[in-house]
Order: sequence, then C-alpha cells, then structure tokens
Amino acid sequence: MKKSIFLVSHSQEITDGIKKMVEQMAQKEEVAIYSLGGTSEGELGSDPIKIIDAVASATESEVYLVFADLGSAILSAELAFDMLSEAEQEKYHLIDAPLVEGAFAAAITAGITDDIEQIIAEAKQSGVKGW
Repeated sequence: MKKSIFLVSHSQEITDGIKKMVEQMAQKEEVAIYSLGGTSEGELGSDPIKIIDAVASATESEVYLVFADLGSAILSAELAFDMLSEAEQEKYHLIDAPLVEGAFAAAITAGITDDIEQIIAEAKQSGVKGW
C-alpha cells in the first residue's frame, strides 16, 4: 500500500531537511515524503493549497499522513482537510506528534506495515519513545 507523508511547516528549509533525512533513513517505495513548508511565494508561512496540490499529485496513495509544526501550519492542514472531497478526507490523517520525530517514526513504520493505526500510534509515541 502506498502511503504519503506531508511535512507542513512555516519554513520550506525545515521541511526540505526533514524530507531529506527521512528519505535517506526510510528508503521504501511504499512511502512518499512531501515537503510542504512555507508559502507558495517561498516566504515564511503556511499554505493549505500546497497541501491540496500534494493530495492531487499523490493519487496512488491510500493514506495521507500529515505532520505540522506550529499554529498556522496546523490551521493550514485543517483547512486543507476541509477543502478535500469526502473520499480524500477518509484517507487524510493530521497527526498530533512532533514534526521531526513523528514523521520519522511514521515513515519507518509505514515501510514495514500497512496497519494505519499502528503507524499513527508509533508517530504519536515518537516523542516519548526516544525515536
């Protein structure tokens, strides 16, 4: 099963760095990582349209695991959810976990299992487990 991990932050540089690290560590074809930091103009901020566009380009994915860092990045992820179709919403999971540790734990776990509940649980526990 194909899984997509969306990294949402106020900074494109932050999500680019996390994407690079996670891809080097996970290296699984079942997991696609999307760097969605910053605004469409390349400024600091967040943009729900970037998330919507990522969903549109990840049509082969059976699940979208979304990690956001701060205030308006979380709001953008929530707004993007509201803008999706019902079918897309069913596959969309905004996970309350640390951005770096949560995305890393989700990517590693998603590379070895298709159990979405287990992937989400590992991501949520990543901050306390010492991932």
